[in-house]
Formats: sequence, C-alpha cells, structure tokens
Amino acid sequence: MAAELISPYVASDEISLGDASALLAETGHPASVRTLQRWCKKHGVELVRHGRADHASWTRLLQVHCLEVDAREAGA
Repeated sequence: MAAELISPYVASDEISLGDASALLAETGHPASVRTLQRWCKKHGVELVRHGRADHASWTRLLQVHCLEVDAREAGA
C-alpha cells in the first residue's frame, strides 16, 4: 500500500473507505468499499475525496457499521 500524504486539512479520524473496508473485514463482518459508500449515503455520513479515494470519519463508519450489522442480524 502506498503511503498517503498527511494533510493539515484532514479530520483527525478520517480514513479512506478502502482502509476502513480492510479493517472491518477483520471483525468478521466485512463491508466492501461500495457497501460503505451506500451506507454513508443512507446515514448521511459525509464523504470527502482525497486523490482517487473517498474518505470518511472512522468514528461515524464504526457507528454505521454497528447499526447495519445489528439490523442484518436482527433480520436473520
């Protein structure tokens, strides 16, 4: 993975959706980049584009992931 440039304009907990997807895969409840984009739109999480990658607040992504996994398991 290439090193990303650190920008003073990026929120302290901002993460690329690709990196977030890789980290969430380790939880046993994976979410693809496309799924994360869809969830962000559904829950009103702001996406910011840096270069070619969308970034979002890691805190908000964790909250949305929790909501979506709970909803998925409640429906199962």
